[in-house]
Amino acid sequence: MKIHQLHNTRRFKRAAGFTLIEVSLVIALLLGLIAVVFLGLGAYRKGADQAKCRMQLATIQKAVRSYANYNNLAVTDPVPAAGPGSYMEALPPCPSDGSLPTVTGTVPAIGTAFATCAVTGPPTHALVAGTIADW
Repeated sequence: MKIHQLHNTRRFKRAAGFTLIEVSLVIALLLGLIAVVFLGLGAYRKGADQAKCRMQLATIQKAVRSYANYNNLAVTDPVPAAGPGSYMEALPPCPSDGSLPTVTGTVPAIGTAFATCAVTGPPTHALVAGTIADW
């Protein structure tokens, strides 16, 4: 009777562990999920940089409009470069590559952007024409 009990105990202990294939499968699945997350984070960062750059361009546009209204400037009147006492102390750099936006240097007409970003490759940081119609 003791031999039979010993035999069942060994069988039970052997069946309770994980096999190398099971552990390898779990590790492979976890690595696959981590890879998907990292790919998603890259796309999220590009989209966030694009949105931040567009917000900065909108802020520059609003600052120039305020400056023009305050100083009674008309369309195509020259606007001084960004600096102390001007419409902005400094132009904010693009979050993607750190380049400064290009400005026209004159008060823009309604629906025309004052500043543009140098980043052109996907995703583009250019302002969409329909969104600046009332600027």
